[in-house]
Amino acid sequence: ANPLYYAKNLYLNNNLVTVLTIPDSVTSIGGSVFAGCTSLKSITIPDSVTSIGAGAFSGCTSLKSITIPDSVTSIGEYAFYNCKSLTSVTIGNSVTSIGDRAFYCCTSLASITIPDSVTSIGNSEFSGCTLLRSVTIPDSVTRIGEDAFSGCRLLTSVTIPDSVTSIGSWAFSGCRSLTSVTIPDSVTSIGNYAFNGCTWLKSITIGNGVWSIGNNAFSHCTSLKSITIGSGVRSISDNAFYGCPALETVYYKGTAADWEKISINNNSDLTDATRYYYSESKPTGSGNYWHYVDGKPTVWASDEEN
Repeated sequence: ANPLYYAKNLYLNNNLVTVLTIPDSVTSIGGSVFAGCTSLKSITIPDSVTSIGAGAFSGCTSLKSITIPDSVTSIGEYAFYNCKSLTSVTIGNSVTSIGDRAFYCCTSLASITIPDSVTSIGNSEFSGCTLLRSVTIPDSVTRIGEDAFSGCRLLTSVTIPDSVTSIGSWAFSGCRSLTSVTIPDSVTSIGNYAFNGCTWLKSITIGNGVWSIGNNAFSHCTSLKSITIGSGVRSISDNAFYGCPALETVYYKGTAADWEKISINNNSDLTDATRYYYSESKPTGSGNYWHYVDGKPTVWASDEEN
């Protein structure tokens, strides 16, 4: 008999059993094999296992920690869905694929390390992880999926590497503890509602590679005071900065002529802010210009001010 299905039946029929060691003869953990094993607190996965199937541990509400060995190359969708007691996850260095909603609603998960082998963060992968405070996205990741971190309301910092080319819709929506975000030059598009409702967000830097900012991408970022916009932006969609009453300053990396070419729709909080254009050297004429000083946007003072 399959030892995993035997083990599942043991859990369902005996709530006193809380610990399980999977034997070395097992090479894969099938879909939903431990789903609903509410008494399971600890499980040891051997180095023989290469894949964890869809929903394998979903609903294991007592599971507190898990170590995924280096032998595992894929984690299926919903694999740890609604594991509400899960506080610690160690993902092996061979995992290249983590399915959508793999850690959805793991409400006790405070931190996670994503190995360099992973190439994309799936849709809703960490959505609803309300205690998640920090995450480092490795240089191997090229895509951050839709809803990837939505509702992670205690997430205070996130590092987006130069490898990422797209940020999906709602990716960081409701991450209200974020205070600053830097989007690298490698990113070409920011999805709809990507940072909607990040109410503590005070500053944003958007790289030169971004050409499209989606609908409501930064809407209701009520603490947002300044934004640096790359010269590659060609489209700022409806309400991208709606509900940003504190927005005072826009540092644009292009020229005034370049700004006029951008399609900007229904974004009065953005267009009403004081706008400055980038100049490496101090301009001789009048106008609003800025440059970097120690890595920070700084307005060039006019001769009259000096």
